[in-house]
Amino acid sequence: MSAYDSLQPAAVWKLFAEIDRIPRASGAESAVMAMLEKRAKARSHKTKRDRTGNLLISVPAAKGREQAPATVLQGHVDMVCEKNASSNHDFAKDPIVPRVNGEWVVADGTTLGADNAIGVSMAIAAAEDPAVAHGPLEILLTVDEERGLTGAQNVEPGFFTGKRLINLDSEDDTSITIGCAGMQETLISLEASRSALPKGWIAREVFVTGLKGGHSGLEIHTNRGNAIRILARALLADGGGLRLAHLDGGNKRNAIPREARAVIAVAAKGLAALEKAAGAEVARIRAEELAGIDDGVEIRFSPASPKDAWGAAESARALALLAALPHGLLAMSQTVEDLVESSTNLAVVSTARRALRVCCTSRSSVNSSLEQMAGQHRSIAQLAGASCRQGPRTPGWKPDPGSALLKLVREQYAKTFGREPDVRGVHAGLECGTLKDRMPGLDAISFGPDIHGAHSPDERVKIASVERVYVLLKAVLGAL
Repeated sequence: MSAYDSLQPAAVWKLFAEIDRIPRASGAESAVMAMLEKRAKARSHKTKRDRTGNLLISVPAAKGREQAPATVLQGHVDMVCEKNASSNHDFAKDPIVPRVNGEWVVADGTTLGADNAIGVSMAIAAAEDPAVAHGPLEILLTVDEERGLTGAQNVEPGFFTGKRLINLDSEDDTSITIGCAGMQETLISLEASRSALPKGWIAREVFVTGLKGGHSGLEIHTNRGNAIRILARALLADGGGLRLAHLDGGNKRNAIPREARAVIAVAAKGLAALEKAAGAEVARIRAEELAGIDDGVEIRFSPASPKDAWGAAESARALALLAALPHGLLAMSQTVEDLVESSTNLAVVSTARRALRVCCTSRSSVNSSLEQMAGQHRSIAQLAGASCRQGPRTPGWKPDPGSALLKLVREQYAKTFGREPDVRGVHAGLECGTLKDRMPGLDAISFGPDIHGAHSPDERVKIASVERVYVLLKAVLGAL
């Protein structure tokens, strides 16, 4: 028996359950795409793939709607694969384990995958429902959205024909999204040589845990703690002298790091002072900076036995680099109320044999601000003696309050729910911006159900909200 069996709308939850049983990490979506393509063909819906792996399902119009212009329903099939440290879940082979928790559907210690499988399920369910009046539909399902909108960036010209697009990847059913931020990734590599530890030195594995994490666009303004920065600050609190054998934290470019770990060594006489200073620094951060926001943060030490480590000077430079890199909210929009304009996320750090590797992601709806942040990252890397390379910028989506599609959706929202929706931009990378950039003249909007904690094991989707948004989607398709 599925956790979704009693939920409505049944068709949406049944398909969501089927998708959730199939592993679909970014870059590994072939199995779920094969299932969806087989399903479409079984219903005599035409399908095609492009070279990147995106799937287009063409659904004929309902009777009497054949002359209507085509509408594109769009979502991505990949998911962020995050789990608690205590979880043994293998995202390469294990199905997601869902459960109903009051008003919400959640997963067992992992991300749920409602981002964006619930939107994909609504699009397909509406297209398959004979009771839904609609014109010709093109369901565009993209791959590798979570690692940088790769699928959308590589949609080939002419792959779809519709000039109005409804993206179902928003996460608040009170609003309609009409704009998003662009994004750029910075990769920094700091080289360091290793040598054996002197006699009398003691090694420890250091963990920073207990933070909430979350989506680095949608929740960056909440000032939640960054485990990488907290770990660096804690290890610098004693004034230096330690040697790093390993440091890693975070594992997704678009998630705020929840946990970080280092293996360090220090002269035996300095160990107690280091542990005391690091503990005091984390306690101060918890009490003064994260109180009421993210105050579950903890640091702990356990024995370790590395074979070698970087030198003290190189270790200090690595920690200083992490402490200097910017993270968090940088500017609010002056034109759209409560919209984050610019931010940056110190996202991932890992240790290779001879290098510390760091990934940062910056977002802004202002292109010059993205350029400025990129320059700041390059300058900090240069001062640290590190190399730096930067990926291409993904375009933002400039809001168009005069959009004809927006006008129709607002009307249907007000008619359906008896109130006006919020019309807003979002400080996250939606595929609409990229698709509009590749397909000039495309009119786009985005909406979706309430999803909280996306990109973290706290991810949950509100059951009643899914039903509300599905009712809205059917009303919009009927009006179109």
